[in-house]
Amino acid sequence: MSWDSKVLWTEGLFLQPHHFQQADRYTEALVTGLARRVRPYAWGVSALDIDVEALKVGQFALKSCAGLTQDGTVFRMPAAEDHPPALEVPETIKDCVVYLTVPQRREGAVEVDLSGAELSASRLRPAEVEVTDTMGQHKKPAMLGVGKLRLQFALAVDDMADRLAIPVARIIEVRPDKEIVLDQAFIPSCVDVRAAQPLEGFVRELEGLLSHRMQALAGRLSEGAGARGVAEVSDFLLLTVINRMLPIVRHMAQIENLHPEDFYRTCVGLAGELSVFMTSEKTAPEFPPYKHDDLTRSFAPVIRNLRQYLSSVLEQTAIPIKLEERKYGISVGVIADRKLLGNAGFVLAVDADTPAEDVRRHFAGQAKIGPVEEIRQLVNSALPGITLRPMPVAPRQIPYHAGVVYFELDSASPYWGKMTTSGGIAVHVSGQYPGLKMELWAIRNN
Repeated sequence: MSWDSKVLWTEGLFLQPHHFQQADRYTEALVTGLARRVRPYAWGVSALDIDVEALKVGQFALKSCAGLTQDGTVFRMPAAEDHPPALEVPETIKDCVVYLTVPQRREGAVEVDLSGAELSASRLRPAEVEVTDTMGQHKKPAMLGVGKLRLQFALAVDDMADRLAIPVARIIEVRPDKEIVLDQAFIPSCVDVRAAQPLEGFVRELEGLLSHRMQALAGRLSEGAGARGVAEVSDFLLLTVINRMLPIVRHMAQIENLHPEDFYRTCVGLAGELSVFMTSEKTAPEFPPYKHDDLTRSFAPVIRNLRQYLSSVLEQTAIPIKLEERKYGISVGVIADRKLLGNAGFVLAVDADTPAEDVRRHFAGQAKIGPVEEIRQLVNSALPGITLRPMPVAPRQIPYHAGVVYFELDSASPYWGKMTTSGGIAVHVSGQYPGLKMELWAIRNN
């Protein structure tokens, strides 16, 4: 006979306690079997409240706790189960995980020790509760004998054979005054992230990081609408990823019973997508496999990567420098960020109502570029100024328009060094270019 087979109830059956015990085992096995297949890793705490005052006197205890054991047994303490005895932690203990344990059910083993011994290995401890007849008119009460789960604490160094163990805390050290110091970053095995403060806090933090990055990207893209190059496509793609994930994370922050494996799957997926934009390798990082009995190690690298990706400074690759027309065919632009002169390349985009090939051949020889203070001297003395070199294609960082010719400013030109002390950059064009339009761009070096 199977330990959890269904009882055959027949007429005239001589009832014994065995029948009801077998019926209970069948029902519990049915529920457990369904739960394990519907939800993987369906065990852990759903609520956890550590007694902080007990820690100060060298004891580990819980004010309340609820959850599921690995065999599907539900526990609610103190609503249904009694508080487990407080754990006296030796002063020599360091870097040790604390477990909440329950004796494992074994076929043929005694489940209840009626002697009431505290150190018994039985799964249930006997107790009496007063219940009311919910069908009778007089609601007559009666005392019933019940079995409560024998919850106990254990350290990782203890023998936990034949016990189901749930990690609930990690002790860093025990101070000389016996106060226990817990690891605040430890993540207990749980079925609801709200029972694990580090995970619950990171759900909120992730929502804030995504929201902040969304606003920064949206604002930057809106400011330069219609004047974006190929590089800015990556900003749109990144904003698409964030706009897709932010509502999901907001939903997770609001619901109950968010399983850590669901949150882990969301986080590693987000980290993989962000790696395209945030790493030079453009490949998804390889994270350790999910381990429900070691959530701290599973989540630590994922959380670290997401914080790094979403906290990195957004830097605009291509910066437009507005050219204002002045007298005598001179246009002047102000370079507000002087660092660009040393860590960026400069490109002049030229458009005119003349064939692009003519602009490519003749414009560089008919244009003078240099510090605004010396542009008149350059024009009057026929000095070359900063050299312009035609580019074969438009840089990917700036907008591409058909018929526009792009010139690179040579930073090795003698006059380039004078730009660091100049009030701005000036451009003078002596040739005839009807409908002339010029745009000056600074492109940051990678």
